[in-house]
Amino acid sequence: MLDPGWLSWALGHRHPGCEVAGTAVVETLQTVATKVRFVVDYHRPGDPPAPAALCVKGYFHEEGRRRPGAGIVETSFYRELAASVRARVAPCVYTGIDGTTGHGIVVMEDLVRAGARFLTALSPYSVDQAAATLDQLARLHAASWGAAGLDAPWLAPKLEMLTLAVDAARLQELMDRPRAGGLPSWVRDGQRIHAALEQLASAPPPAAACLVHGDVHAGNVFETASGPGLIDWQLVQRGSWAMDVAYHIGAVLDTDERRRSESALLGHYLDRLSAYGIEPPAWDEAVAGYRRYLAYGLYLWAMTQFVEEPVTTQFVRRLGHAVVDNGTFELLGV
Repeated sequence: MLDPGWLSWALGHRHPGCEVAGTAVVETLQTVATKVRFVVDYHRPGDPPAPAALCVKGYFHEEGRRRPGAGIVETSFYRELAASVRARVAPCVYTGIDGTTGHGIVVMEDLVRAGARFLTALSPYSVDQAAATLDQLARLHAASWGAAGLDAPWLAPKLEMLTLAVDAARLQELMDRPRAGGLPSWVRDGQRIHAALEQLASAPPPAAACLVHGDVHAGNVFETASGPGLIDWQLVQRGSWAMDVAYHIGAVLDTDERRRSESALLGHYLDRLSAYGIEPPAWDEAVAGYRRYLAYGLYLWAMTQFVEEPVTTQFVRRLGHAVVDNGTFELLGV
C-alpha cells in the first residue's frame, strides 16, 4: 500500500515524474475501512509537485475484506464526480480498484496536515455549524437537481438494499440494547423501524432527485478556515434532498437544540437552494419530506454494529426523539 514503487506509479498519474523515496505513517484509523495518514519523502516530487502528506483509505482489515466490492461507490465518486460538485471535498490524488478483491482505494491529500479539523461523531455541534453544513448540502444538491447525469448503476438509490441488510428481528435485538434507553417502546420497535424504511424505499422517486451524500453525521464533516466539508462518500446516491437534511439536523444537534432550531434550519436550507438557482419545494412539502426522512437516519444507526456504542447511543437517541417529535412513523403509516 505504501510501497515507494507503487506510490510513485499511483501519484505519477497526476504528478508526472514523481518518484517516492519513502513514507512514514503518522496515524492509523480503523473502523470497517482503514485510513492511514502518512508523510512522503521524494527523490522527485513531479510536476506539479505531489503533496508531502497524504491519507489512504481502503479495506485492509478483516471486516472490510469480507465485504464484496467495498469502497467501489466512494472510489467512483472521487473518480467521476468530486471535481464537479460544488460542495467542499477532500482533494483526491489517486483512485483505484483492486483487481483481486474488487475493493476500492482512495488516496487523498492529508487535510489535517493542511490545517483542517476533523470532527468526531461526539463533537459538540452548534446551530451555526449545522447551518454551514446545510449550505454545503444545498450546493451539492443544487449542482445535480433533477438528477441529470446521475443514472450510473453505482448511484442507484440504496434504500431497498438497506432494508435487506438487516431484518426486523435483528433490529429489535440491537434496539433492546442500552443505546435506545429513554425512547418510547414503540420507537424501539424493530418491526416499525424496518417498516418505516420499507415505506421510504417503495415510495415513487422524488420529482427532483439529486446527488445526496447519504451519511451526514458530525464524524463525516471536516472544518477549514473557509468552512466545512464532507468526507466518507460510501452511501452517495441519487435521491431526495430531504434524506441529507433530515439526517443531518436530527443527528448532529442535541435534542433540545434541535427542537428549538429545526424549523429555522430547514428554512435556511431552502433559502440556500434558492440562492444557488433552484426553486425550492413549497414549505409544506419540505416539512413533510423532512419528517419522513428522519426514519432513514434512525434506521442507519439502529442497525449499526461496528461502531463504538457511545457513538451509536448518541445518534439512536437523538434521531429517535426526532422521530417522536415529528410524528414520522405516523406519517409513514407504520
